[in-house]
Amino acid sequence: MISSLLCLSLLSAGPVAVHAASTDEDNTIRTGKEATLKEVLKDSFIDSGTLMPIKRLDLDKVLKLSLDHSLNYRLLTLKLTAVKLNEGSLKEQQKDLNNASGGAGSSYTLPESIEEIQEKYGEIPEEMLPSLYPTLETNMVVNQLLNGVGNIADAMNKQLQGQRDQLILALKQIEMEQANTVLDLEEARIGIKLQVTSQYAELLSLDKQRTVAEKYLEVLKADLRKAELLQEMGMTSAVKVTEAQREIQKQEQQLDGLKNKYELALIQFSFDLGIVYDPNIELADLPEFTPQPISPLKRERILEKSFEMKRQWNSIILAKHQESHTRTTNEDQEDLLELNVRIAEQQAEKTRIELNKKIDELYSNADLAYKAYENAVNDYNNAKQDNIHMTKRFDNGLISRHDYDKSAFMLTQQELAKELARIQLYVVERSVDALEEGFIM
Repeated sequence: MISSLLCLSLLSAGPVAVHAASTDEDNTIRTGKEATLKEVLKDSFIDSGTLMPIKRLDLDKVLKLSLDHSLNYRLLTLKLTAVKLNEGSLKEQQKDLNNASGGAGSSYTLPESIEEIQEKYGEIPEEMLPSLYPTLETNMVVNQLLNGVGNIADAMNKQLQGQRDQLILALKQIEMEQANTVLDLEEARIGIKLQVTSQYAELLSLDKQRTVAEKYLEVLKADLRKAELLQEMGMTSAVKVTEAQREIQKQEQQLDGLKNKYELALIQFSFDLGIVYDPNIELADLPEFTPQPISPLKRERILEKSFEMKRQWNSIILAKHQESHTRTTNEDQEDLLELNVRIAEQQAEKTRIELNKKIDELYSNADLAYKAYENAVNDYNNAKQDNIHMTKRFDNGLISRHDYDKSAFMLTQQELAKELARIQLYVVERSVDALEEGFIM
């Protein structure tokens, strides 16, 4: 019988031991449990989510995806909802406090002396006076109790009023926080658009540079073939061949650098947009636009829309509201509240000066970008004229195909320089648009 029980206990212990071992091996943090040093987080918590496969990107699609997948924008939206809910909760508390009362003390007092009794009830026979002394003592005790109740009621009413004042200040703070969050949301929307436009422009620039670098590599390889042919004919030295080989190596390194830079930028950009990384994704050109010189707006017209200046304005309003709605108990508190207003005003002035500098800097950069584009256009037109001249010489048999191809590539290089300047100018113009909407970087 004992041996049977032992066998049963051993059999039952088997699965328990296996279960314990498997539990030890699985060190994933359980749902609802705090994270500890020895355990690891669940895959569902750290997973990046499903990425969307896309074969072609254009700027409009990029702008839409960037807003849809911006965590900062989502958090600001949630924050605005939370602030509104908090405001509603505080208003409900305010209603309750406004209806609350600590009661009121009584102004009625009982007579505490013979004179007070006679003043109230008239003359009292002298033989009755001794019998009134216990009553007078009782009246004194009752009056003290009444005064105590009155003091308690006054203290409670003062406390309730203090809570009402605190709620008024808290509601004003919530109101300002809500206003600032709305400003933050719009500023974030404009900032995200500008950022992804700049990123997309950089990708386009790298892609175009990579394409031209590949073409230049073919030109250098043609130079090497020419040098090798001339060496075989005894018309040049081995040094020329070596130089051509080194130029190819140098260009291959530059091309690898461009490819790596483009690949890294595309990987990061794809992750930001929530799309699958595809090294062969097609990038559409920027929208058509006619480059024009930028006419600066007056600083006042920009600053009046500035998100940052509006936040500074709200800070001053809040500081003044706190100054006028705070019950102070000493002069130091009064001075502190007044000082907070002056600090807010000085901070606004400091911000105004800094933003003016940024406005001037951006308009200066825009002017430089337009001049750079004009210079690139002029260089391209000159290269175009040179190419027409070289084409005529080639058609007349005055230059070789090799020299003609090298000359034609110079036109390709100038075309790239013009295109890169155009892309840069487009980004600068969008920065100016954002600036004039109140987004000052």
